[in-house]
Amino acid sequence: MSKGTILIVEDQQGFRRIYHDVLENDGYEVLEAQDGQEGWEMVQSHKPHLVLLDLGLPKMDGFEVLKRIRENPDTKHIPVIIFSVLGEQKDVKKGLEMGANDYTVKGFYTPRQILSKIKNLMTQVEVKKSVNSYKLRIHDQADDAPLLQNEIGLTQGYHCPH
Repeated sequence: MSKGTILIVEDQQGFRRIYHDVLENDGYEVLEAQDGQEGWEMVQSHKPHLVLLDLGLPKMDGFEVLKRIRENPDTKHIPVIIFSVLGEQKDVKKGLEMGANDYTVKGFYTPRQILSKIKNLMTQVEVKKSVNSYKLRIHDQADDAPLLQNEIGLTQGYHCPH
């Protein structure tokens, strides 16, 4: 049984092969894209559980792929680990600010360490799925209060004593 689907978006076949084998041997289903355009199309069509994303890609760079993933309501929840030779602080900062869940510089981590990062991130995502959080703004006579009460199971309503 598969632990989930991981999409590797990487233009260098050697890196794709190494990580494909490591992930597959650990029980993941692995998809591969060799350029940014193909990667974006596969994210939309397959909705993988995680994307391992290079930045220096032909046709569409990794930053643009990440931007599209985060802007699309159907894909914005998918965890993304940037995996790149671009290790300058400005690149790391940009990737994380754009919504990457992690940023890994090629050559600084072994395939097993990357696998560990993937497992940790996928565990965090599963935990988050089981926790619902709500951000409320309280207004007098709020129209959406009954909807929220129903959503969280307070069908009899809730009255704050204060």
